[in-house]
Amino acid sequence: MKIPEELYRQICRVMPIACVDLLVADQGGRILLVKRKNEPAAGQWWFPGGRVHLNETRADAAVRKLREECNLQAVGTIECGTYDVIFPNCQEEVASHGITTLFLMHITSSVVRIDSQSDDWQWLLPQEWRDIPLHPFVRQSIELAYELLDAAAKGNPRC
Repeated sequence: MKIPEELYRQICRVMPIACVDLLVADQGGRILLVKRKNEPAAGQWWFPGGRVHLNETRADAAVRKLREECNLQAVGTIECGTYDVIFPNCQEEVASHGITTLFLMHITSSVVRIDSQSDDWQWLLPQEWRDIPLHPFVRQSIELAYELLDAAAKGNPRC
């Protein structure tokens, strides 16, 4: 269910928003980030993802957002944790506090078709993302992905 824009702005001024962020990994261990068009974090590299709808599980929201934003389908999904993401300098009419669940999503096809929420997309190995300016949440999550993918490659999955 889509929330009317004015109501959504009112909600964002008084409470955090439930979201999912998708750490999408291809078979080569590359991580997908998209360049956001909208606040918060407009113009920054970020994970595909977004709000959880009423009566939708976080896992279902993750699958939906992957399909809607990237036209991809996961072959494996791991819930990695739930985090507060706060944008202290954000305008009041957009979400400045998200409670987001991070999902590591494995895909087999790396052919991406982004939706209107993003300007660009990029597949890079976790160590390659280290050279690019990223929000601390994104950077820490990619480091987590690096550890998880490394552990999985050694036959010792951590979560």
